[in-house]
Amino acid sequence: MELKRIDFLIILQVISVLLRMYGCTLIIPMIAAYYFKEFAFAKSFLITGVFIFVITSALIFILRKFLEGHEVKLKHTVICLALAWIIISVTSMFPFLQEGVTPVNAFFESLSGWTGSGYTMFEDPSTISPTINFFRGYIQWVGGFGIVILALLLYAKPITAQRLFLAEGRSEDFFLDFKKIARIVVMIFFVYTLLGTIALTIAGVPLFDALIHTLTTISTGGYSTNTIGIGTYGVWPMFIGIILMLIGAISFNNHYQLLNGNFKKFFKNPELIFMSSIIIISTIIIFTEIWIINKTFFYDGFFYVISALSGTGAGTPLALTSFNQVSIVVLIFLMVCGAGYGSTSGAIKLWRILIIEKVIRREVVKHFLPEHAVVPIKISDQIVNDEQALKVTAYALLYLSLLFVGSLVFMLAGYSVIDSIFTVASAQGNVGLNILPSELYFNMNPLLKLLLTFHMLLGRMEIFPFLILLKSLKPSKF
Repeated sequence: MELKRIDFLIILQVISVLLRMYGCTLIIPMIAAYYFKEFAFAKSFLITGVFIFVITSALIFILRKFLEGHEVKLKHTVICLALAWIIISVTSMFPFLQEGVTPVNAFFESLSGWTGSGYTMFEDPSTISPTINFFRGYIQWVGGFGIVILALLLYAKPITAQRLFLAEGRSEDFFLDFKKIARIVVMIFFVYTLLGTIALTIAGVPLFDALIHTLTTISTGGYSTNTIGIGTYGVWPMFIGIILMLIGAISFNNHYQLLNGNFKKFFKNPELIFMSSIIIISTIIIFTEIWIINKTFFYDGFFYVISALSGTGAGTPLALTSFNQVSIVVLIFLMVCGAGYGSTSGAIKLWRILIIEKVIRREVVKHFLPEHAVVPIKISDQIVNDEQALKVTAYALLYLSLLFVGSLVFMLAGYSVIDSIFTVASAQGNVGLNILPSELYFNMNPLLKLLLTFHMLLGRMEIFPFLILLKSLKPSKF
């Protein structure tokens, strides 16, 4: 895919719109820094936000004259999103550098936050400044519903809005007006966040910790203000955390149906039925193993099932290192599957898994039917054509291939097979669960950390946009 000069100008304009919205979002952590009287951070957020806003606004104004009559195509928005996530992650490094971490760790923390992965390079988050803890939770929250949603609140061109949605793999279609969709998504997210914070506070979690854990749980991010996670506060906060994780695991379309009283359509959703089946089967397997080993901590097992499937990566006082390999393999499977399509979670997504399951079933059934029998792939009342099924299968195979290659690199670096697969699956699925001992994880080779950021980015961008970006970087004639 060769890009011409006009393509680069269009890409620059769309990226400028996305980054300008990001610059606007920095006002919130700036206010938080002033509240905590950490004025160095407040100054940093202010300077960064103003600089980004001024530069991008100028670019948008200048480019508007050159791009009149030129349409933003899907290839432009795909490349824009790929670049935007990288640029935003790089820009968000600076507060972490102020906290005293290395550049590699700062980039790792920033990208992990924006992609909702939840891997952290802070050994004890309770010892870092409240501004940074707030910033970590905030970027996971904003990254959960996406910078695209925020940009659409200001973006005026419907066709560009539609293609930004397609490029990010979103499925919201309850309105034709994309600005209205953006407002509804933000409103749903905000209401759940408010209710979650109130619920956790009532359950005994300190207000600041309740806010941060709600931000990172509803967005299926998983960052915490302590070394364990929301499970450190007791059973009731864990129960609330499970509800918040399930909310984040369900698409905004389904939330819209539920909030509008369309209960029949909500509970008949094949993806939700499939999700429930996976949760029940996985929980039974892990419960059985836990019962055989120590006959306790059943609730923790259920919590980790939801945490892995939703891509949250939240933890409990029961460390994953105490789990047997059967449970670890189940968690790997859940992290690879992911949750609902159009939700805040990553990985392959259950809708794709459903299609692949239907394809396999069809190929088996066809052996018992007449030679020319036509067997459509049908999920509920929706027909999936062969081209769609092929794309889904190709995506899943590519996803697993990249996971295998990344795991192989970790094995070559001396990590065990299970540890390697689990670590890369957690990064690529944007989960953040960790089974590595502290000395192996925090002292990881910087190149391996960068490899994990690569997998996090692949998981957040759905792989194909990243490949399109790489293909577009080949030399072209101006």
